Amino acid sequence: MRRRVESARDIELLWPNGLGTTLAIASGRALAFRRGVPRPAVSTPQWSPPRGRHAKRELNAAFVAEWLVGHLPEGRYHGLVVGSPHGAAVHLALALGVPWLPVSFEVPTPDAATSEHPAVEGERLARDVLGANADVTVRQVFDPVWRGWSGAAAAYAVVRWRRFPTAYREFVAERLTPDAPILVVRDVSRWLTMRGDGGYTFQLGSRASGLMPSDYYDRRDGGTNQPEDSDGERSVDRGLVEDLRRFATAHGHPVRQVLYRHPDVLSGAVADLYREWLRGGDRTGNRLVVECGRLIDPWHVIRAGLVPYWCEHPLRSAVRALSWWLAGSEPYTSVEVLPEPPGMPLPTVAHLSEWEAIAAFASRHSLVDRRCARAYPSGMVPAHHATQVLRTHPYDLPYLPFVDADSALSALARSAQTDGLLVL
Repeated sequence: MRRRVESARDIELLWPNGLGTTLAIASGRALAFRRGVPRPAVSTPQWSPPRGRHAKRELNAAFVAEWLVGHLPEGRYHGLVVGSPHGAAVHLALALGVPWLPVSFEVPTPDAATSEHPAVEGERLARDVLGANADVTVRQVFDPVWRGWSGAAAAYAVVRWRRFPTAYREFVAERLTPDAPILVVRDVSRWLTMRGDGGYTFQLGSRASGLMPSDYYDRRDGGTNQPEDSDGERSVDRGLVEDLRRFATAHGHPVRQVLYRHPDVLSGAVADLYREWLRGGDRTGNRLVVECGRLIDPWHVIRAGLVPYWCEHPLRSAVRALSWWLAGSEPYTSVEVLPEPPGMPLPTVAHLSEWEAIAAFASRHSLVDRRCARAYPSGMVPAHHATQVLRTHPYDLPYLPFVDADSALSALARSAQTDGLLVL
């Protein structure tokens, strides 16, 4: 039996975690470097201390929102990108010269991973979170297939805001320039879930495994507690979108939306945007870097004048989509691939040879990162390895002017020639 790594004490040290947190930190870091200002010093948040001897620690979602905004350097911005955690959305925000902020965050729930009844254990945690935070929902995710190198990957709770957080409202009201647009990037994929009480849902399985939602359920089970079709764990709460629209309109900020059904579609569209942007500034736009998972550094992509393509997970389906996109694109002279090792071999995980085939699309220089290749698929590569690799690229100066939001959305709409991407 797998030894449980996380204890109740460890949760305090790990929280908040997840892809959204990683991308928010990367966004703030990139903006600080681009503006040439010091990075804000932000301490890691902890659970609120218990009030009384037998009281429980409380998760304060409002404080998490403040902490996320705290990573952004001081000053005013001419726009904002919020929404589902997606690496290409962060690259889009940096091309616009604006911050990216998530609308949810993850809390590790190792007790649910080891429990015989993960849905019940997840609901126990959800009651504490929902009781202390009126404006959130909780989605407990338990994937018995995808465990990887991180114990937190097997079970985690997605805490999602139903209303635009107070810290985000203050940022919009005080630090956006007049008429600055707000872009909402939304994952509209679907999954099967079990609905609980008071804003709690339980999700068996995840997109990380490469399996379909129905693969996790026994079709012979004719019980009354059947899963229902629902939005995916990366989705944006519709109530938050409407709340944001009302608030932004009252402050004179237009709201636009970019909807995608699969992460690969948005990755290809943003990569096309970057290539167009670079070529409009008399750059070649012929050097592609393929990032994966946590291996992402938007600052060094901008600094070096690279075209970014981000894969959410190292799956065969992701590599297949990337292959089709490359086959339909003008050839790149250089393709550098940073495949994040999943931590475990699965039939749905791409083989290293498939990543090498991606790099072989280059007409001159192809490279699969050596450290990633040595660790693939069962090892581990730290997230900062992407920074160590991409910082070796030379500067591509001077920096290009930021892309106008309307021009960027028009470019995304032109790239949306396949089903799965919608610009509103």
